[in-house]
Amino acid sequence: MIRLLWTLHNHQPVGNFDFIFARAYDRAYRPFLDVLKEHPGIRVSLHFSGILLDWLEQHRPEYLRDVRALCEAGRVEILAGAYYEPILPMLRDADREGQIAKLARRVEELFGTAPRGMWLAERVWEPSLVASIARCGIEYVVLDGSHFKMMGKTDADLDGYFETEDQGYRLKLFPIHDGVRDTIPFRTVEDAIANLRQLDTAPQVQVVFGDDGEKFGDWPQTFETVYTQGWLNRFFSALEAEPESFSVLPVCEGLRSGKNLGLIYLPPASYEEMMAWAQNAGDLPKFRELQQFLKASGKGAEAALFVHGVFWRNFLAKYPESNRMHKQGLRLSRLLDDIQASLPAKAAEAARDHVWQSQCNCAYWHGVFGGLYLPHLRFALYRQLIAAQKQMDPVLLKGAPYTWEETDWNFDGRLEHLLNTNRFLLSFTAGGAVDQFWLKRTGINLCDTLTRRPEAYHGSIVSGPKGGDKLENQLSSKEEGLQDFLIYDRRTREDFSEWLLPSGTSFEDYRRQKKFPASELNFGKAICTSLPDGVEGVEIRFDGQARTAEGALLKVEKIYSLLFTENILQVVWNFECQQGRADFRFVAESLFCLLAGNAPDRYVFWAEGGEERRDILASHGEMPGVNRLGLKDEWLRLRCNLEAKGAFALWRDAIETVSQSEEGYERVYQGTVVATVWNVHLSEGMEYQARVRIELEEENKESTGW
Repeated sequence: MIRLLWTLHNHQPVGNFDFIFARAYDRAYRPFLDVLKEHPGIRVSLHFSGILLDWLEQHRPEYLRDVRALCEAGRVEILAGAYYEPILPMLRDADREGQIAKLARRVEELFGTAPRGMWLAERVWEPSLVASIARCGIEYVVLDGSHFKMMGKTDADLDGYFETEDQGYRLKLFPIHDGVRDTIPFRTVEDAIANLRQLDTAPQVQVVFGDDGEKFGDWPQTFETVYTQGWLNRFFSALEAEPESFSVLPVCEGLRSGKNLGLIYLPPASYEEMMAWAQNAGDLPKFRELQQFLKASGKGAEAALFVHGVFWRNFLAKYPESNRMHKQGLRLSRLLDDIQASLPAKAAEAARDHVWQSQCNCAYWHGVFGGLYLPHLRFALYRQLIAAQKQMDPVLLKGAPYTWEETDWNFDGRLEHLLNTNRFLLSFTAGGAVDQFWLKRTGINLCDTLTRRPEAYHGSIVSGPKGGDKLENQLSSKEEGLQDFLIYDRRTREDFSEWLLPSGTSFEDYRRQKKFPASELNFGKAICTSLPDGVEGVEIRFDGQARTAEGALLKVEKIYSLLFTENILQVVWNFECQQGRADFRFVAESLFCLLAGNAPDRYVFWAEGGEERRDILASHGEMPGVNRLGLKDEWLRLRCNLEAKGAFALWRDAIETVSQSEEGYERVYQGTVVATVWNVHLSEGMEYQARVRIELEEENKESTGW
């Protein structure tokens, strides 16, 4: 007899669009529950992230009442988790336990039952989780079978649950059967049942099925299969028709009558696909090729013990953009611990919840789902980080106009500088650029973009779907000509970065990041001083040097000036030629990472020929003789005015990535870069100055024009 322990995980990320919540409800959450109600012989475990529970309570309260009724009838077990669905190993212990406790309380409040088990976000496991989870009163966790196979277990060895411990805390671990998960609901009902029968090798065999609830209706083509064609109804009916052969039960039943398989210590791991996606892009094709070779040789199953991807945290090294969000969250969490006693209780509670919301996992990684590549998800996390910072500012600033901190906040081994004011937070990199530019009134990180980099799947964009059970093998391009947008940036995108390019370098070469020779500017330590004469603002100075492609030696000063009350930022570059002759095209980049590059209420505008011109954010163009440009986001109620006196031209470009999501390969607008261009010609001893001035108008303040 097969005891099928069934669990579904239902989740939507912080910041996802309301219509996507509603679509998933209509296509997956509601119809699954309706089918379940019609099959009294089927009992299951369900997990809901706190984000989704909040949405359901506000928009679909009748659904929660139906789930509670099934709980009271013994038909449904509700699993715990971390409230905002973070990758738990990336959090501090206090945040791990706080989020687990918050969701456990919510589950008991909504469904009248205290959870015993827990769903682990993306099944990302590290041994240090045991103590944190156990301290929250959780008895068991559901994990993928691949975790256990890395320790030499086979499918035949996973008929039960294991014990593990850390620091004297114990936890039970239920392995999900990978083969069962991959066939439901992608094979016919008959094939899925036959697959289960093959596992019936003893008087009673316990098999765990665990997967995303969205797989049942909201994944591409699944609504038609699962509900319109009746797959789920027929599958449950077939299992109910043979009670002597099958029973479908919640996972907690595995504790009561399942097998205790003894002690195990699992390595850091996630599900198989996640460990592959976490690979560096250049390594992933080699890894897939090796997997195929071993499979063709008949050694695929045996090789799974030794050949697997890397663990989740590599995403933080693979994508600096992910690391920046993560480390800002860590910074704020530690700060809050330090100052919590000095904050009003409501402010401290609000700040903590904002930090927790910023930890929602989806925007920190990228696989077959858009994740990190989706600007609205990153925007939502930064909005939470900024809100947490604002709650703490009264204590952190202590009435001062600003604070200045030297710190390696992103853990890259180089010192950065953080400038915090009531209106802004800026992080100045060791290279003199800015990688965090928070507008606190608007709630946006103005330089939240993605560097365009190679991804392993880029080579498959023109070849079409590969076929197979895995979602990533079924993808196709959502538009023609995507290969033309496979442009890769030559360095990590940062605000107020600069290029020294050969004279005459074209806009098109710059836009497509051609391999033109470019000089690097090297800056020393930053010095911050208050502006004189009672002006509320600061000046930040970097001293450095550069050598042009022709060998000329330049002394360079880079000076930021911020006027706090006027919302004005000015950046000045002073060049002095100390050796040789310097002829170059100086390009300074300003990032404006707004949302919805093709929306009519978000646009760039400029004066040309006595008339105002306008274009969408997701546009590009070379504007010779133009040195003023505006960008406006009417939804955010933000206007940015840029001026670069004496510039030869403005170059504007849309930063667009090509990525994969569950719906296919797609082009995504990540922001706009405005490059101010000067032609510089210096003999030894000569000097030159380039200047960019940016004025920010928030809350839809009416402008008097240029």
